[in-house]
Formats: sequence, C-alpha cells, structure tokens
Amino acid sequence: MRSFFAAVVTLGLVAMAGPAAAQTGNRSFEGSYAVIARGVEAGEFEFSFRQTGGSYTATASREMKGWVGAALRRSQDYNYSVSGTVAADGTLRPSQYQHQGGRRREDRPNGRLIRATFTANDVVTTASPGNPNMGDPPATPAQRRGTIDQITAIAAMITADGDPCSRTLRIYMDGRSRFDFVFTPNGNVTINSRAYQGPGVRCRVQFRPIAGFSDPQEPATLNFVFARTSSGMWAPITIEMPTDGVGVVRLEARRLTVNGTRLR
Repeated sequence: MRSFFAAVVTLGLVAMAGPAAAQTGNRSFEGSYAVIARGVEAGEFEFSFRQTGGSYTATASREMKGWVGAALRRSQDYNYSVSGTVAADGTLRPSQYQHQGGRRREDRPNGRLIRATFTANDVVTTASPGNPNMGDPPATPAQRRGTIDQITAIAAMITADGDPCSRTLRIYMDGRSRFDFVFTPNGNVTINSRAYQGPGVRCRVQFRPIAGFSDPQEPATLNFVFARTSSGMWAPITIEMPTDGVGVVRLEARRLTVNGTRLR
C-alpha cells in the first residue's frame, strides 16, 4: 500500500466523501505529521487543503528520513495533488488526482507519474512512463464507481459535519487500490500533544480491502483520533494504517493550522 499515508487516513466519510453541511466559503487546513513505523519515527507527512467557494485543491508529500530513508533509497517518497468540486451539501468530489515518486531506477530522477481522472461513473488511471499497475485482481468499474482518492479522503474527513466516527469511506487509493474504511465511535479522549491540547474523539476503523493490490491484504482494525476545532472542522491527531512490509504505521500530528491559525 504505497500511499497509505494519504489514504488515511486515511481518511469525509460516506460514499463520495459523505454528506456534510453546505459550505460555499473559503477555508484551509495544514498539517505536519510524524510517520511512526515499528516504534521508530521514520519520516514526515505534510498535508494542505484549500477550499475556495465551490472548488477545492489538496496537496501532500511524504519523505522518509535518516537511516530509514537511506535504506529505502527514497523509494517511499511521494508527492500528491488533487482538485475537485464542492457540492451544495458540502460533499467533496475529486476530478483530477496525481502522484509522483518512488524513484525506481527506470523512472529517475523524479519518479513515475500516476494520474487518475474521476467521473460520475468510473475512474481512469494512466502512468508515465509505461502502463499503470492495476493490482491483482484489478478493481472493476462497479467497484470504482462512487469512490474518492486518498487525498480527498483526508480533506473530507477534516470537513465532515457531525460525528466523524459514524460513516463509511470508499477509497480508490493511488488510482488502483480499492478498499473501505468503516468508522464506529470508540469513546471520547483528552488530547495533550505537540499539535493540540483539549477534548477529542476516538474512532474504531475497520479496513476492508476489496481489489487492486499487488499483494494479498487482510482486514484490520485501526484507531483514529480527531479534535473538533472552533472553525467547525475536524483535525486528525492520530491515524493508523496497514502497509506492505512494515505492518501498521501511525501518523502523529506535530503541527496543525486551521484557517491560518495554529492550534498550539
């Protein structure tokens, strides 16, 4: 699961990012996260979301640091971007998604570029150079219909209205990997972290793989923690995600900024 960080997290949270309160104004969110793998702080994940009226953009980057980055030879470093529209009910609808990185020997210096075009009925993925790897088995048109990319998923989670722990997220990650996140409430928590201090909510999240993976995936139970901000948006504090090779990886917020104001 190459882009698991953006997949979270994992994470708006009904089909097509889920219904939310109508939002037609301008708002923004920036988050810096530490990547924790097997108890070691292995890298950084940066996320940015901008909504202007009825449209939105979001970008993200992942960079592995220190000996982990050196050992992986930058093969897990990626940049992501997506643009789309905001419906009258607040639903985020992606139109153009892309990511680039991995720095395979044949794709250097910048890595392979993957693009996915979302329409009402399907998602079409292209790659440069070469053809995209669609997994085994690949997701069918019916499985791709009504999905969102993993970067939009994060934005939709942030902008969700109501309880962020009572919904299902249908994700088409990296333009190929299809899975569901099924959220249920798992209690209230008190947060005292580098990024935020105050009350929060904890979600139990069922990871349900469907199609489009290179290797067989097993269902898993994960934990997400969110804080409700004064703007009405939710700030992801902690997110977990299963990955190929290193097991469950955790993202921990280090700095959060909502509408230009840092939370701590």
